[in-house]
Amino acid sequence: MKTRQLLIDGDILLYKIAVSNEIETHWGDGLWTLHSDEEICRLQVDDTISSLLTNLEADDYVVCLTDAINFRKDIMPSYKGNRKDKRKPLVFNALRDYVIEHHYGMTYDGLEADDIMGILSTQKSKKVERVVVSIDKDLKQIPGLLSSDGKTVTKVSKRQADYWFLIQTLAGDLTDGYSGCPGVGVKTAEKLLDIKVPFVDNWSTVIKTYKKHGYLDGEILQQARVARILRHGEYDHNTGAIKLWKK
Repeated sequence: MKTRQLLIDGDILLYKIAVSNEIETHWGDGLWTLHSDEEICRLQVDDTISSLLTNLEADDYVVCLTDAINFRKDIMPSYKGNRKDKRKPLVFNALRDYVIEHHYGMTYDGLEADDIMGILSTQKSKKVERVVVSIDKDLKQIPGLLSSDGKTVTKVSKRQADYWFLIQTLAGDLTDGYSGCPGVGVKTAEKLLDIKVPFVDNWSTVIKTYKKHGYLDGEILQQARVARILRHGEYDHNTGAIKLWKK
C-alpha cells in the first residue's frame, strides 16, 4: 500500500496566514501602526498543516516555497515585475524561515513553488502517492492528484493537464505579469481549444490565434514557456539546468 504525501503550496499558505493576522491600530492624533503576532501565525501554520494531513488522510508532507531567483525572468524580464514594489505581509519571511526549519520547507534553485510541486507530483513512485495542495489554478496543468480545497482530491489526467497548459498560454496571467494573447481570457481560450482533439491540433490553434495579433513564433514560445509549470524530467537537480518547453 502506498503512503500519501502532500505537496503543500507554501507561498499561498504563508501569505494567507500572514496577511490575515496584520492588525491596524489607531493610537490617536492620526498615528496608526500595523503589527502582527508571529507566535499566533506559527500556531496557525501548525494547525493548518495538521488539518490537511487529517482531512486528506496523508502520512507525510513537504511545504514547497519559491526561490529568491526565478528562471522565468530570464525568459521574460517583465515576469512578475508588477509585484516588485508590493510589500509582503509583516511576518511572511519569518514564517518562511519557520517552515523551512520545522515543517519540511523546501526550495529548488531558480524555481517557484509551483514547479517543485509539478516536478514531485509527476515523479513516478511505487511507494508514494503524492497530492498537490493548492488553490492556484496553475496547478491544474499538472497531471496527478490535486486538492484545491484541502478536503477532497481530484485526479487530473495528462490530457486535462496539457489542455489547461494551453489555456494558460493563450489567456496569460496579468497577476504574474505575462499578458497572453490580446483579448483572450480563460473563457475565450476554452472555446477556442478542444480537450477532445490531439495536443498538436490545439497548439496549432494557439499559434494561429497569436499570429492574428501579429505575434512571431519566438514570442508565442516565450508565453508558453512562462506559463508552463515544470514536470519531472524538466529540471536537473545537480546543475539547476531547466529543460525549457518546446513543441
